[in-house]
Amino acid sequence: MTLYRAPAVLLKELGISEPGEISIEAIAQYCGATIVYEVLEGSAARIIGNGDRAIITVDSQANRPRQRFSAAHELGHWAWDRGKVGFACTELMFAKEWTATNPEQRANEYASDLLLPEFLFVPRATGRDVTFATVEDLADRFETSMTATAIRLVRRGSFPAMVILSELGERKWFVRGPEVPSVLWPRPQPRRDTIAYDLFAGTTISKRPLEIYADAWIDHPSARNHSIVEDSVKVGRAQVLTLLWWKDERPLIVLAEQEEAQG
Repeated sequence: MTLYRAPAVLLKELGISEPGEISIEAIAQYCGATIVYEVLEGSAARIIGNGDRAIITVDSQANRPRQRFSAAHELGHWAWDRGKVGFACTELMFAKEWTATNPEQRANEYASDLLLPEFLFVPRATGRDVTFATVEDLADRFETSMTATAIRLVRRGSFPAMVILSELGERKWFVRGPEVPSVLWPRPQPRRDTIAYDLFAGTTISKRPLEIYADAWIDHPSARNHSIVEDSVKVGRAQVLTLLWWKDERPLIVLAEQEEAQG
């Protein structure tokens, strides 16, 4: 039985050096878990473990990026939560659990580190625009979902950025990159002059990405004085995923300095 390894260590143990070599089935087997594919109702994946072995069942009807993330998520449960009751995880959990601190969030982070490892992802993301054109290219290379890849780009890319998931016009969660000051929060609802608002309204989008005033999205007094680049796409019947990118980092530097001065 292979002992627990952090995803990056595990990948290096297996000699993986290219995105195309990340076989989730082989990695799971190395960790004592077998992946099987069946039609599932009510969940995207589930895991049942006994002793040193586990079975991960993944919905055979899901697309391949979703299947890979679902399997890696359950493998995260095997790494973190072994010995506890089995897990059955839904699409909603994968979409929502990125900011809470709980077993689902840990499993999401594990899956991201395994399928989008920093040592392979950063060289391919460095210097690239924080847009869905970049996300789509990286998602194709790593065979991962748009949401997981967008979050990784925001956290490990070269520029200050946020990713926001909205549902029925309401913000559900967001992730800010390390260079975005903690005082900056996205509004609960996108304003009329945003791409996301038009997507929810069913309006034809003439241009994306689009440079807009930051206060259309950011709820902070300084936001009216600078601009951001917004790129938004529909990722479900009622969901929109939004990337916000600060091309000009100077307003953020000023805010960071003010935060530091205030203690």
